Amino acid sequence: MKRFILVDGNALLHRAFHATPPLSTSKGELINAVFGFTAMLLKSWDDLKPDFMAIAWDRRAPTFRHQAYTQYKATRGPMDETLGGQYTRVHEVVKAFGIPEFGVDGYEADDLIGTLALQARESSEEIETIVLTGDRDIMQIIDETTKILMPKKTLTDVGLYGEKEFIEKYSFKPIQIIDFKGLAGDASDNIPGVAGIGAVTATKLIMQFGSVEKIYEPDNLKTLPVRTQMLLAEGAESAVMSKKLATLDLKAPIELKLDECKVTDYKKDELVKLFKELEFTSLVKKLTGSGKDPLKGENQLGVAVEPVKIEQNAQTTDLDLAVDEVLKKMSKTGVLIDLKLLENQGIGLKKRLAEIEEEIFKTVGHEFNLSSPKQLSEVLFDELKLPVIKKTKTGRSTDEETLNELAAAHPMIPLFLEYRKLFKLVSTYVDALPKSVAEDGRIHSTFNVEGAATGRLSSTNPNLQNIPNRGQTGGEIRKAFIATPGKVLIGADYSQVELRIMAHVSGDENMILAFERGDDIHSATAAKIFNVEIEKIDKAQRTVGKTMNFATLYGQGPRALSKQLKIEYSIAKQYIDEYFSQFSKVKAWMAKVVEEGKKLGYVETVWGRRRYIPELQSANSFLRSFGERAAINHPIQGTSADMIKKAMVEIDRELSAVSSQPSARGNKADSGELIADSCNLILQVHDELLFECEPDEVERTAKMIKDKLEGVIELLVPVKVDVKSGKNWGEMSPLDI
Repeated sequence: MKRFILVDGNALLHRAFHATPPLSTSKGELINAVFGFTAMLLKSWDDLKPDFMAIAWDRRAPTFRHQAYTQYKATRGPMDETLGGQYTRVHEVVKAFGIPEFGVDGYEADDLIGTLALQARESSEEIETIVLTGDRDIMQIIDETTKILMPKKTLTDVGLYGEKEFIEKYSFKPIQIIDFKGLAGDASDNIPGVAGIGAVTATKLIMQFGSVEKIYEPDNLKTLPVRTQMLLAEGAESAVMSKKLATLDLKAPIELKLDECKVTDYKKDELVKLFKELEFTSLVKKLTGSGKDPLKGENQLGVAVEPVKIEQNAQTTDLDLAVDEVLKKMSKTGVLIDLKLLENQGIGLKKRLAEIEEEIFKTVGHEFNLSSPKQLSEVLFDELKLPVIKKTKTGRSTDEETLNELAAAHPMIPLFLEYRKLFKLVSTYVDALPKSVAEDGRIHSTFNVEGAATGRLSSTNPNLQNIPNRGQTGGEIRKAFIATPGKVLIGADYSQVELRIMAHVSGDENMILAFERGDDIHSATAAKIFNVEIEKIDKAQRTVGKTMNFATLYGQGPRALSKQLKIEYSIAKQYIDEYFSQFSKVKAWMAKVVEEGKKLGYVETVWGRRRYIPELQSANSFLRSFGERAAINHPIQGTSADMIKKAMVEIDRELSAVSSQPSARGNKADSGELIADSCNLILQVHDELLFECEPDEVERTAKMIKDKLEGVIELLVPVKVDVKSGKNWGEMSPLDI
């Protein structure tokens, strides 16, 4: 039997990008994703020995799924700028390998792979198809001749899934994964599923009935518990749509020509020339048969990387190892969720969505699919004759930036913006969070110590780092994070920590003085910009001050600021000029850190956590600008991340030491010391920690937490932590400690 290797290009490239340290050529061209992708192609070529090979790519054009459901994949952030710039080089490599590539507007790579695998199965030749991917959606095509090769933790730690392996892992057949997603949804693609139906219930239903359609047959539905019947009835439309979104289109308009996919010796001379241009020294040695095999190296890809590496000092390395143990304990403990409250919030939000929908239809004069960008575009630009602000490859843009610019042009647009915001809130949190609740009623998110290049932590399954803040639309969601009955939550949050770090590293006297006096820093900034006394600053001026402070942290220029504040470019530039005239040492520090970054190739946090930024040397102005913003941000945000990590370790050490002491509760309470097992860390979100504690231990524990957080580092300005307590995360009262 001959072997056909199908590669999901986007999935493999993303894996390579995140698994390979920042690499750049001597000319400043970033090539880490290109290198990792190339090394994996060589490895699969050598290890799997395919007779045929092809690569499928996503296109930027929306697919039928986006047209059916506008929130499809809406929770995914924009592509990393440094990855987007490497696609051209990747295609050059693939061309040199002589591997055919497939990409069709309106179809995802999974659709193309599924179509090609089906055509291979139906061809006259006996073919085993292996799909190399990192995307579980494709698993639905597994059968007796089609397998999925999927990386686990790293690209060399892979799992080969046939029918047997899939059933052992999921308990149902591969094709039934579309029914599973129809019920349980898929957070990674923002497929909603049925609200209230999680993975366990979905699996049981599929094993019992076989498919979404069978579950909804009246005779089957009535055999289920009353609550499950209600959830399924309310989510019937969503279940059908979600299954459709998860189902691959195996009739994509492409044709498999096996002769064109036949593997022959790759164009060695052409590859060597390209690899030398990209400075892939180790891969050149492999192709020319000299030197150590680069595919047996030590990094996450299993390849020997080029000389540029990420280096941490002993302090930050030890810190990450220590905090990883804290994160495991935090994940195991989990956080209790009030499912009834989420359900009630969902009812209220969905009622409001229905009201807005009716208002929009009344304003426009007819109904249309609010989830369809195409229909929205037709209403805005063809019917209402509104000006086209921006065009993309797929047509006239209806993104949030465009709609905000058009908001005053027609009354339906503010309504639609509110609808879109609430819809995302419902699909991302109200309907999605219950699916992650375990049998103990708690969410046990997985926390990652290497979440971002700055050193910030991240969380997955689910991602709790983007839970809306109090005061934001959707801040009510925090009320669903509750204390176990008989216990209390303590929240501890660094106050304006990044700006305090900015004052420290820059040594700016005006900024330092504002913090030393205990001024509201945003009002103090506004007072400097507008040249008025701080007591006379109004709300609008404070907003300018706040925006200016954070724009500085993220290296924004006047164009971005003008859009954010909705002011003229010239006024935005005037604000920036005035800001830097008042905080001159901030400007000097920014220039210095960028210059040092160019010279050394990296920037550091206060404790020496390095981030290599090869983009600073790039000839591409877009990449170079990105590098400058990253160079300014890393010392600030990275130091903030290091601070909270160190505090977490010290607080955990204190709580663990108490727990190991067998003293009686009464003796401890009388002595003023903490009681064993009285408090657990249950959540970390950026600069905030959440604990679940015994009520009579709140003041003692809160004081210890505050002291540890404020004492982890000595800055030129006071480090301040706000501590609160309450029965839920959304309603907490300040503690006067």
